[in-house]
Amino acid sequence: MRRTLISIAVTVTGLTLLTGCGGTGTDTPSSTEPTAAAGGMSEDAAKQQAVQKLIADCMKEKGFQYEVTPPIEMNSRSADFTGASSLLKTDEELRQYRQKYGFGIYSAQLYPDDPMVKQPDIDPANNPNNRIREALDPARQAAWDAAFSSDGKNGRTEPGCADIANEQVYGKAEYDPDEQAEDQRAYEKYRTDPAVVKAAHQYGDCLRGKGYQVASTEPGMIDTGVYDLINAPLLSGEQVSAAEAKTRLAEEITASLADLDCRGNYATLARTTYATVVTRGGGVG
Repeated sequence: MRRTLISIAVTVTGLTLLTGCGGTGTDTPSSTEPTAAAGGMSEDAAKQQAVQKLIADCMKEKGFQYEVTPPIEMNSRSADFTGASSLLKTDEELRQYRQKYGFGIYSAQLYPDDPMVKQPDIDPANNPNNRIREALDPARQAAWDAAFSSDGKNGRTEPGCADIANEQVYGKAEYDPDEQAEDQRAYEKYRTDPAVVKAAHQYGDCLRGKGYQVASTEPGMIDTGVYDLINAPLLSGEQVSAAEAKTRLAEEITASLADLDCRGNYATLARTTYATVVTRGGGVG
C-alpha cells in the first residue's frame, strides 16, 4: 500500500522538524526498524524514537546539536469512533464509547487528559530543536536546514538527516499510480453499490426524521453528517466555556447515539462487505 505521511508537528519558519512515513501494515522491515515496542511504547512511538535517535547521531556528525524528542501519538483514539472508521466497529463497541464521549468533540475539552479523547500535543514551542535552530545566525540556520532535510521548494535536493533516518526506519516511500487507481476503483464500487446507496439514504432519512439535517445522504458523506453538525461551531472558531461544553456534550452524546441507531444496514454492509475499502474515501475516521 502507498505510505502516508505522518507530520510530527514541529515546524520552524516553514521547516518541518520531523516528518516520517507511516506504515500501512505492509511495510517491509529494514535493518534499523524496531522489532518490538520498548518500555510499553506503541509500535509507532518506538519507530518515532528510532528516527529521532538516528537524526541526532547524523546531525552530530555534521556538526550540529539536535535533541531527541519524545514520541508523539499523532491520532486521538476518538478517530476510531467517528466517521468511516466507526463503521468498522460493532454497535456494542460504539455505544459503549459514545455513551460517555459522544463523537469525542466536547468531551476532549472536558476530559483533556483522558486517553480516549486526548488530542495530540503538537505545540512547536515544546520542541527544543526549534530553540536550537533559532539561536543560530542566518548562515548557520541555512546550513542546519540543509543538514536536517531536503526541500525541493528551496532548492535543497540532497537528502538530509531526517530523510535518511525516515527511510531507514520506515522504508522508501513509493508512489504507485496503478495501486492508487485500483484503490479508487474499489472505493467507487462501494460508493455506487445499489445496496449501499439505498442503505445510505435510509440512514439519512432516519437522521432527518430525528431532527438532524445532514448535508448529504451519499455513501462516504453520510458517515460524518451528524459529526459535522455538532463540530460546526468549533470549526468556525467559536469559543466554548467549560460549563457550556458540559451542556453541549450531553447534546452531542444524544446525537451520536441517534447516529448509531440510524446507521443500520449501511454500517453492516461497510463492515462485512467493504471493510478493506470503506475508509479509503476520507472522512473523519
